[in-house]
Amino acid sequence: MNAQLLSRGHLSSEAIDLLLLAALSPPEANEAKQHLDGCDDCRVRWQELNADKQRFEQFVFARTLPKVEARVAAERQGFFGRFKFQLLVPILGVAAAFAVVATMGPGTQTEDDVYVGIKGAQPTLEVFAVRGAGGAFPVSSGVTLQPKDKIRFVVNPAGAKYLIVASRDGAGLFSVYHPFGAQQSQPLTGARSKLELPGAVELDATLGAERLVAAFSEEPLMAEQVEAALKADPKNPKLPGVRFVTTEFVKVAP
Repeated sequence: MNAQLLSRGHLSSEAIDLLLLAALSPPEANEAKQHLDGCDDCRVRWQELNADKQRFEQFVFARTLPKVEARVAAERQGFFGRFKFQLLVPILGVAAAFAVVATMGPGTQTEDDVYVGIKGAQPTLEVFAVRGAGGAFPVSSGVTLQPKDKIRFVVNPAGAKYLIVASRDGAGLFSVYHPFGAQQSQPLTGARSKLELPGAVELDATLGAERLVAAFSEEPLMAEQVEAALKADPKNPKLPGVRFVTTEFVKVAP
């Protein structure tokens, strides 16, 4: 079994998410499926995630997809000439947009009841990359990326109402990755446990360490506020009422 798929003898959360996204390589997918056949704990997690997928498709996906497509199409216009990277046409990955479904007690769940945040939970940011025709892989500490790699984001809002994801690259250039090129954070509909942000960003040719920051807030946040906070303290930016999650990767020449 590929050690990167395992965590303490079980499939990692990332491995299960990527399997559901069909983003593992064929050998890795086969190994993960073989593990599921022989591990009751992982099989239960897999079945629960598939159940979440079905609920998401039934209650949320069909209702929100047209709105998401319209919003992303509007955001794409006018931004390509201002930045050195491009926003790719999004394929809304249903799998990574699921959340843990909370039990609401007796009665029938409505589409607005399905996803609820966990009180006291901290927001998270996960980054996944695709290189060429290869499968997606998680971007963690020690992973290097290259120009033209494509990255996408999976977040846990933990009940936050607004989100903006930005970058400060190796040359010190500040850019907004989500909402792409926007000047203000975007509302988050509902409080989901996990949400895949639509679209992907193709990295430009600037090499060196690049700092990513996701700013979760209760009120709309301007991009210039995030830029100032990131410039003041790249590793630990601070703003009143804002919860920041930062991560860093190094971009190297192929």
